[in-house]
Amino acid sequence: MYLEHFQLTHSPFREEPDPEVFFPGARREEVCQSLILDVLAGRPLVKLIGREGSGKTLICQVVIDRLPAEYKVVYIDNPAGAFDDLLRIACLDLGMNPSMKHDSVNFLEELRNLLEKRRAQKKKTVLIIDEAEKMFLATLERLVRHIGEQSDILGLTIILAGRPGLDANLEQLSAFCNNVDIQAGYFLEPLTESETRQYLRYRLHAAGVSHDQHDDIFTEGAVAKIFSSAQGNLRLINILAEESLQISCEEKSFMVLLDHVDPEASEDDKIENRVIEVYDLLRQNKLVAGALVAAAVLVLSIGILLSGGNGGKKAEVSRSGQSIQVIPPPQSPPPSTQAGTAGVASQPAGQPEAQSDGSIQTNPLESPGTQSSETALSLPALSQEEAQRDGDKLFRERRGASATWLAGAYRGLYTIQLMMLSSEQAQAGITRMLMQDDYYKLHEQFYILRKKGNPPTFFVFYGIYDSMDTAREARNSMPVFLRKHHPYPLAISDALKKTED
Repeated sequence: MYLEHFQLTHSPFREEPDPEVFFPGARREEVCQSLILDVLAGRPLVKLIGREGSGKTLICQVVIDRLPAEYKVVYIDNPAGAFDDLLRIACLDLGMNPSMKHDSVNFLEELRNLLEKRRAQKKKTVLIIDEAEKMFLATLERLVRHIGEQSDILGLTIILAGRPGLDANLEQLSAFCNNVDIQAGYFLEPLTESETRQYLRYRLHAAGVSHDQHDDIFTEGAVAKIFSSAQGNLRLINILAEESLQISCEEKSFMVLLDHVDPEASEDDKIENRVIEVYDLLRQNKLVAGALVAAAVLVLSIGILLSGGNGGKKAEVSRSGQSIQVIPPPQSPPPSTQAGTAGVASQPAGQPEAQSDGSIQTNPLESPGTQSSETALSLPALSQEEAQRDGDKLFRERRGASATWLAGAYRGLYTIQLMMLSSEQAQAGITRMLMQDDYYKLHEQFYILRKKGNPPTFFVFYGIYDSMDTAREARNSMPVFLRKHHPYPLAISDALKKTED
């Protein structure tokens, strides 16, 4: 609807990476050209570091599109596996016979043979590994040591794109990989306010807005608020800009004003980014990590002594699969900020808690290799029409529909994990969620599974898809209220394992 309102040819701020709409500002074009020159020069290893949502994947795709025809690019975007798993994917992409019995294949030797054949044909190869921070340290070490050290002989360049945790992992390997320069690479900085303004105008122009018009759509106040909320993160800028255009259209305005920008749309992403920053700092500085742990133990001990060790409500804090029982001093719950919306109580991270209105403090939606942050399933009060819906029936229907969803595990299908709730009130929270208008309109796409345990844990999945690419496209086109949960695609078989562990 807003496309017609603003006379746009397509959504200007869609999240899926599109090389045709590549913003060259904020040094992105400079980084892209430098990576291409590194490949052409035969540099063995190059790294591209940036925080979540900084544009690493898009730059990788632009590099792929711009490389000369004699370069074969092997692109791997989910490297969370063993060294042989990584090599198997590369070998298959380079022409290994897929009908071979892979259990008897020496993939390292097979890869060398395939690369030597390509070099004899005067062809070169580039291995791009996106989200490389997910790689096991042993896999990364073998990749750099066995392949990186021989890449000049084999005509291979490796580009590792990942979050700052990748830098920390490479630093740990520096003593074992003396023959490879692990420092060569680039860091994607957040956009400044001026660059944010340029980015908004660039994307609007690419979507069909003329130069005379795009200066008038986002007001200076709206740009400043988007920058302040997103802090230069491209993904958050896209989410805020997209939603602000929709709100502006609903109010029949042809300008995005200050009040049209809703920073709550990016609040969960900002929390996640802050947690990732702290985690990266601790990984790179063990002294700081040790000091913080010692300080936490000291504060915890003082808290227990002051509380006398009794009278408080128990909170379970989960850390790396271990449960620690902590007894905080008694306190009254904070008042709700508005009628029908639960206030979020201050409590140790990792503790799911039921709020007075049925909203649930939830565990994060974690994809492999990402860091945890707390999100809340905070829902407004039900309207009169919403309250008349049979929530228990909706919940039972979506639980029953999971039988169809489970069959997809045996057919190699994919889904999207939307949320995981662990609480005595989790079922009540999901039931109430399904009664809300926004969720009710899509309720036939939800599949609910329960994991045995105390407290009960419920997983909510969204949709059934034939391929990972289709699932990613569905995730990227989700409404903003669903994207706030940080959904991520995965195979149904992998999702099923999570509910059985």
